[in-house]
Amino acid sequence: MKGIAALASSLLLAACASSAPIDRTLAGHYLLQGAMEMGSELLLNEDGSFEAAMSYGILDVYTRGRWSQSGDRLTLHRERPRHNVFAPDMDLGQLIDGMELQIRPDCLVVEALDACYAKAPTGPAAH
Repeated sequence: MKGIAALASSLLLAACASSAPIDRTLAGHYLLQGAMEMGSELLLNEDGSFEAAMSYGILDVYTRGRWSQSGDRLTLHRERPRHNVFAPDMDLGQLIDGMELQIRPDCLVVEALDACYAKAPTGPAAH
Protein backbone atom coordinates (compact mmCIF):
# COMPACT_ATOMS: atom_id res chain seq x y z
CA MET A 1 0.00 0.00 0.00
CA LYS A 2 2.88 2.36 0.83
CA GLY A 3 4.37 1.63 -2.59
CA ILE A 4 1.15 2.63 -4.36
CA ALA A 5 0.96 5.87 -2.37
CA ALA A 6 4.59 6.66 -3.20
CA LEU A 7 4.00 5.94 -6.89
CA ALA A 8 0.88 8.12 -6.96
CA SER A 9 2.78 10.95 -5.25
CA SER A 10 5.64 10.67 -7.74
CA LEU A 11 3.27 10.75 -10.72
CA LEU A 12 1.46 13.77 -9.32
CA LEU A 13 4.73 15.65 -8.77
CA ALA A 14 5.92 14.75 -12.27
CA ALA A 15 2.67 16.00 -13.79
CA CYS A 16 2.94 19.29 -11.91
CA ALA A 17 6.58 19.73 -12.89
CA SER A 18 5.90 19.09 -16.57
CA SER A 19 3.11 21.64 -16.91
CA ALA A 20 4.62 24.88 -18.18
CA PRO A 21 3.53 28.11 -16.52
CA ILE A 22 1.20 30.35 -18.48
CA ASP A 23 1.29 34.13 -18.72
CA ARG A 24 -1.93 35.08 -16.95
CA THR A 25 -1.84 38.55 -18.54
CA LEU A 26 -2.91 36.82 -21.76
CA ALA A 27 -6.26 35.99 -20.15
CA GLY A 28 -9.16 37.92 -21.61
CA HIS A 29 -11.81 38.14 -24.31
CA TYR A 30 -10.51 38.14 -27.90
CA LEU A 31 -12.22 38.81 -31.23
CA LEU A 32 -10.94 37.46 -34.55
CA GLN A 33 -9.93 40.15 -37.04
CA GLY A 34 -8.76 39.90 -40.63
CA ALA A 35 -10.43 36.61 -41.62
CA MET A 36 -12.83 37.00 -44.55
CA GLU A 37 -16.41 35.90 -43.89
CA MET A 38 -15.46 34.36 -40.55
CA GLY A 39 -16.31 35.40 -37.02
CA SER A 40 -14.76 34.01 -33.87
CA GLU A 41 -14.45 34.78 -30.19
CA LEU A 42 -11.94 33.36 -27.76
CA LEU A 43 -12.10 33.61 -23.99
CA LEU A 44 -8.85 32.75 -22.21
CA ASN A 45 -9.29 32.34 -18.46
CA GLU A 46 -6.55 32.89 -15.88
CA ASP A 47 -6.90 29.29 -14.66
CA GLY A 48 -5.72 28.00 -18.06
CA SER A 49 -9.18 27.12 -19.40
CA PHE A 50 -10.71 28.56 -22.56
CA GLU A 51 -13.97 28.81 -24.48
CA ALA A 52 -14.07 29.40 -28.23
CA ALA A 53 -16.81 30.01 -30.77
CA MET A 54 -16.36 30.23 -34.53
CA SER A 55 -18.81 30.90 -37.38
CA TYR A 56 -18.13 30.49 -41.08
CA GLY A 57 -21.14 30.47 -43.38
CA ILE A 58 -23.59 27.93 -41.97
CA LEU A 59 -20.88 26.29 -39.85
CA ASP A 60 -20.96 27.14 -36.14
CA VAL A 61 -18.42 25.68 -33.71
CA TYR A 62 -18.25 25.96 -29.93
CA THR A 63 -15.72 24.20 -27.76
CA ARG A 64 -13.84 24.58 -24.53
CA GLY A 65 -10.74 23.15 -22.97
CA ARG A 66 -7.31 24.19 -21.70
CA TRP A 67 -4.68 26.47 -23.17
CA SER A 68 -0.93 26.13 -22.80
CA GLN A 69 1.99 28.36 -23.61
CA SER A 70 5.49 27.61 -24.83
CA GLY A 71 7.58 30.70 -25.51
CA ASP A 72 5.70 32.89 -28.00
CA ARG A 73 3.20 30.12 -28.86
CA LEU A 74 -0.20 29.54 -27.29
CA THR A 75 -1.95 26.23 -28.03
CA LEU A 76 -5.62 25.37 -27.53
CA HIS A 77 -6.41 21.84 -26.30
CA ARG A 78 -10.14 21.12 -26.37
CA GLU A 79 -11.97 18.84 -23.98
CA ARG A 80 -13.32 15.83 -25.81
CA PRO A 81 -17.11 15.62 -25.59
CA ARG A 82 -18.37 12.80 -23.36
CA HIS A 83 -20.95 11.88 -25.96
CA ASN A 84 -22.06 13.23 -29.28
CA VAL A 85 -25.71 13.15 -30.33
CA PHE A 86 -24.59 13.34 -33.95
CA ALA A 87 -22.15 11.08 -35.74
CA PRO A 88 -18.67 11.14 -34.15
CA ASP A 89 -17.23 12.78 -37.27
CA MET A 90 -19.63 15.69 -36.73
CA ASP A 91 -17.60 16.90 -33.73
CA LEU A 92 -16.54 20.23 -35.19
CA GLY A 93 -14.60 21.23 -32.06
CA GLN A 94 -11.71 19.33 -33.59
CA LEU A 95 -11.23 22.33 -35.91
CA ILE A 96 -9.98 24.29 -32.89
CA ASP A 97 -8.16 21.46 -31.11
CA GLY A 98 -4.42 21.95 -31.35
CA MET A 99 -4.77 25.44 -32.87
CA GLU A 100 -1.50 27.26 -32.39
CA LEU A 101 -1.44 31.03 -31.98
CA GLN A 102 1.64 33.22 -32.11
CA ILE A 103 1.73 35.67 -29.21
CA ARG A 104 2.36 39.26 -30.30
CA PRO A 105 1.97 42.43 -28.23
CA ASP A 106 -1.22 43.49 -30.03
CA CYS A 107 -2.84 40.14 -30.86
CA LEU A 108 -2.71 36.34 -31.02
CA VAL A 109 -1.87 35.49 -34.64
CA VAL A 110 -3.57 32.60 -36.48
CA GLU A 111 -0.95 32.11 -39.18
CA ALA A 112 -3.05 29.65 -41.23
CA LEU A 113 -5.76 32.30 -41.64
CA ASP A 114 -3.47 35.34 -41.88
CA ALA A 115 -5.65 36.80 -39.11
CA CYS A 116 -5.39 37.53 -35.43
CA TYR A 117 -7.37 37.52 -32.22
CA ALA A 118 -7.28 41.05 -30.81
CA LYS A 119 -8.13 41.62 -27.17
CA ALA A 120 -11.62 43.08 -26.87
CA PRO A 121 -11.88 46.50 -25.24
CA THR A 122 -12.95 46.49 -21.60
CA GLY A 123 -14.37 49.09 -19.28
CA PRO A 124 -16.97 51.86 -19.75
CA ALA A 125 -15.61 52.99 -23.14
CA ALA A 126 -16.25 49.51 -24.56
CA HIS A 127 -20.05 49.87 -24.33
